[in-house]
Amino acid sequence: MKLSCLQENLNKGISTVSRLVATKGTLEILSHILINTEGGRLKLSATNLEIGVNYKIGAKIEKEGGITVPARLFSEFVSQLPEGKINLEVKENTLYTNIGDFKSNIKGLAVDEFPLIPKINTKKTLSLKSGELKEAINLVSFAAALDDVRPVLSGMFIRAEKDKITLAATNSYRLAEKIINLSKKDIPKKEAIIPARSMIELARILDDPEKEVSIYLNETQVIFETDDVEFTSRLIEGQFPDYKQIIPSESETKAVAPLSDFAGIIKVASLFSREAAGSVTIEVKQKGKIEAISAATQYGDSTASCEAEVTGKDTEIVFNSQYILDVLNNLSGNRASLELSGKLNPGVIKKEGDKTYIYVIMPLRA
Repeated sequence: MKLSCLQENLNKGISTVSRLVATKGTLEILSHILINTEGGRLKLSATNLEIGVNYKIGAKIEKEGGITVPARLFSEFVSQLPEGKINLEVKENTLYTNIGDFKSNIKGLAVDEFPLIPKINTKKTLSLKSGELKEAINLVSFAAALDDVRPVLSGMFIRAEKDKITLAATNSYRLAEKIINLSKKDIPKKEAIIPARSMIELARILDDPEKEVSIYLNETQVIFETDDVEFTSRLIEGQFPDYKQIIPSESETKAVAPLSDFAGIIKVASLFSREAAGSVTIEVKQKGKIEAISAATQYGDSTASCEAEVTGKDTEIVFNSQYILDVLNNLSGNRASLELSGKLNPGVIKKEGDKTYIYVIMPLRA
């Protein structure tokens, strides 16, 4: 292999794929990045056997070929180089580089040792804007379970049907659902459960909100593809819970408050809630206030309030403060609504005026 490309493009590509490099494990090759040529471009690849990513950059290719190199060393090395044209050449499993006064050789491993990142032999399921997908992932992924005790709960449910795509996640104590309306009206019905870890990594990679993302889905894998990125993830087997039945159809009390103010009082209350597993008492008052109350035997207590437009009766309920902050920190817009139906029933948080997103949170026992 012999080629040249821009250092800044190479650095961006390495930074993107190196996040997926396995840092622990018995296979040395998984700590490497695969560098090879394909279709007149330089392709960088990494995998941890659950997720695989290919990133393509423009290059002037004189000779086709490839090599794998240690990801950490190569990433740190390229990031320290000056901007400009960098020359890469492979000879006998060694990568030779030079740019200006910087020259190096990095010993690597043969390309055929690198695990194959599989392709999907299926038609495109659908496509949508990168920014829409990234927003949906950020609004849903945090509701998934952090452990694999029940594997389906560590994943994000995705359903494509007719003219929309639905993403949902739950850990049994909270639920987030986001609907993306699409311009295409005749999308065939497809369902899958994708590891939430995979979707979080995908959201980090999607950097241009206007880029088109194509989704290819079969029984075992999913691929998200843009002009320069191919992101592959395995699917989780199993049946996702029928979560629709836990979404309240109505509420007794509704409070609409400025998003920043609502988040602010929860953040203050959370400082005093660590001793009590994050529990914060929320009081919604008819006179137009939301109060967040917390106490810690060792440190003291706190009461913080913000103004709100309240309809319905006074209500008190106890929530996990981090569960509230997770959604408030990811919502966009100026105002959020909190809907309650007594201290024992789940509460609902929404972005005001947005019918495509809902967040359901189960109360704690006081």
